[in-house]
Amino acid sequence: MPINERYQEPFCENKFLHVTCKAISNVTLFRNDENRLYFLNKYAKYSRGYFETYSYVLLDNHVHWLVKTVDNESLVRYVNTIPYKDLKLHQRRFIENEISFSEACDFQFKDFFISYAMAYNKRFERSGALFLNPFRRVSVEDEQHFAQVIVYHHANVVKHGLRKDFESYPWSSYRSILSMKPTILQRNQVLEWFGGREEFMRIHKEMTAYYYSAPLDIE
Repeated sequence: MPINERYQEPFCENKFLHVTCKAISNVTLFRNDENRLYFLNKYAKYSRGYFETYSYVLLDNHVHWLVKTVDNESLVRYVNTIPYKDLKLHQRRFIENEISFSEACDFQFKDFFISYAMAYNKRFERSGALFLNPFRRVSVEDEQHFAQVIVYHHANVVKHGLRKDFESYPWSSYRSILSMKPTILQRNQVLEWFGGREEFMRIHKEMTAYYYSAPLDIE
């Protein structure tokens, strides 16, 4: 069955997107914390130069991100910093104007998924696909939707019964946003959007109850 076009938003320049990847069948994406840390580190590598990251959550069989694409000129500059011999084929095709900005971003995400899947399969002696294809991305159009998506990401562990409170979950961006440690997250922009740290925490607590009494269709 073809995927709804709503979930296949193109990667336009300077665009906020809610991106989701899911495992095939009943496969678990992360069997231990080592897997999770490896996944996050690999994401940081592959997102560099392509996307700004505002929030995320890792669950057993799927992952959510809120990202913003860079602009075409910035991506060209970034790709040109990579030695030509180290460029992926899609990166060479992008700087040679053979594929679009949207295609370049799509290929980069897919390369990330393939890279993680290969390492995962080797580690656990399995073969075959790990992620559902295509992966989903939904446009985030306004400030209200932006805040809803971030809270939804952090509250997802309550929805799936992984934690009674989202604040204690170590594999989402919630604690990183409140931390002072270095991060790839757009921490300051997120906190400013919510009106500061105290408002960020208050709104999360208030909206979490709302999500599970009347969940919003934002997946």
